[in-house]
Amino acid sequence: MSGSAPPLALDPALLARIADLELAARLIVEGARLGAHRSPYTGSGAEFQQMRPYLPGDDLKHLDWKHYARTDRLFTRVYRETTEWPVMLAVDTSHSMAFADGRGVTKLQVSTLLAAALTYLLVQQGEAVGLVSHGAEVGEALPARTGRPHLVRMLGALSRTRAEGGTDLSAGLRRAAARLGRRGCVALISDLYGAEDVQPALREARRMGHEVVVFHVLTPEERDLVARGDVEFVDLETGDRLVADATRIRDAYAERVATFISEQERFATTEGITFVEAGTGRGIDDVLRAFTQQRAAQAGGWR
Repeated sequence: MSGSAPPLALDPALLARIADLELAARLIVEGARLGAHRSPYTGSGAEFQQMRPYLPGDDLKHLDWKHYARTDRLFTRVYRETTEWPVMLAVDTSHSMAFADGRGVTKLQVSTLLAAALTYLLVQQGEAVGLVSHGAEVGEALPARTGRPHLVRMLGALSRTRAEGGTDLSAGLRRAAARLGRRGCVALISDLYGAEDVQPALREARRMGHEVVVFHVLTPEERDLVARGDVEFVDLETGDRLVADATRIRDAYAERVATFISEQERFATTEGITFVEAGTGRGIDDVLRAFTQQRAAQAGGWR
């Protein structure tokens, strides 16, 4: 979880109240760029895009020495990658995603906002992005496309998502990977309940040559049991109920959850999957910033 509270305008609880999903996405993306030091597209692209003042950390081989000779000022040549790398967003819409944190923010609301921000960012950069939402069955499904009209379609589909039914993450993930048609990126946004079924599908996507990213969405209340005394626990997907003394099971509960999370992270590391913690208590702009920095360190942008 982020070490400090997110800026007021980018708090998930406030963003979730914005009716205009595109506005929320734009706020998140612009917030994530605050303090950015370099473009993920500075480097090996084939198409020259622009020049900008040199920033510490820029690759020295992209300095424009002729411009420096004329002006005595350092500028970096920025390139645009021209090879399309399509991205499919796979958003978990099973009923467990309806669980809300103490501020009333559900995991699905955060997932939708994150997916909208990723869509806005990718379309703005000229990338193709698509969507598969899935619970027990596939909901919304859009192929990876570029352009403003497609952005509007994507945001419309995301605004219609509802958390309901059981979980079949593997089917949704396989459909997302198959719809790419060629090498690209599959980004799963989920609480990963039922992870034992989705891990083979994640592994298959990697072996198909796709980059795979997992955004893990949990609430603080799921990580740490803060309730006291007898509590009735309800499985949102099966309806099963269990009454337990929260005070007595707190330590064992926290240990089980920590083990669950570490197992998902370990699996991701082993399979070459990017794993990003994206809980409801973390600013979504912070999630995007952490993700882009992690990707830039690994492979430079989305590639």
